[in-house]
Amino acid sequence: MNKRIKALALQAGDDQNKFAALIIQDCLACCAVVAQASIDARDSDNYWNGREDAASLCKSTIQKHFGEGK
Repeated sequence: MNKRIKALALQAGDDQNKFAALIIQDCLACCAVVAQASIDARDSDNYWNGREDAASLCKSTIQKHFGEGK
């Protein structure tokens, strides 16, 4: 189990629903960072490219956040 998942498991204790909720909160926080980057790019020429890449960026941000590779 990687470090971030382990920390969330310890925080949740034996409550599996809380553990799942904590993972979801962490993922949503990663996506919020990506969404803000997309908003910040609205005035640039690369806005549409940024929107097309948002899903991929969100995926890689979550993977990096949880230490799960590429």
